[in-house]
Amino acid sequence: MNTADRPPFSAEAAPGHSQAVRAQLRLREMILAAELPAGSRIAELTLVDKLGVSRTPIRTALMKLEQEGLLEALANGGYAVRTFTEQDVSDAIELRGTLEGLAARLAAERGCAAVLLAEARACLARIDQLLAVDRLNEEAFSAYVTQNEKFHALLQDMAASQVLRREW
Repeated sequence: MNTADRPPFSAEAAPGHSQAVRAQLRLREMILAAELPAGSRIAELTLVDKLGVSRTPIRTALMKLEQEGLLEALANGGYAVRTFTEQDVSDAIELRGTLEGLAARLAAERGCAAVLLAEARACLARIDQLLAVDRLNEEAFSAYVTQNEKFHALLQDMAASQVLRREW
């Protein structure tokens, strides 16, 4: 389904999430799918129409995506889609992998509560179930994002390092 055929972003698309979180998820998807091309300026009003939510959740989502590094704030106000080099992408993957590996090592060396380990295993099982299909719909993608965030939060908890948590 192309963007033009997609219905306005609605509360049913991602149950349990606020409008700002749903807008953030959809905007991230649009950026990663190049529906919002690298370097392009973001027009809030266009997003309001496209996503079917008010300006406040759009602004919140834009700020979060800037914090994630997908957008950059413009000097005269507003945002543009950040342009990434291959080296940027490679470095980000390497850094994330290093932090995750360190968290897993710390958890293994220090030990962690059995309940955290059981929650992490259950979370991974749910992720495996979600990814067993050929293509994720919006609801399944939202569930995947939720489970992925939960797993990484559990990994941080298992590492029991405030320093690692802050840098993550």
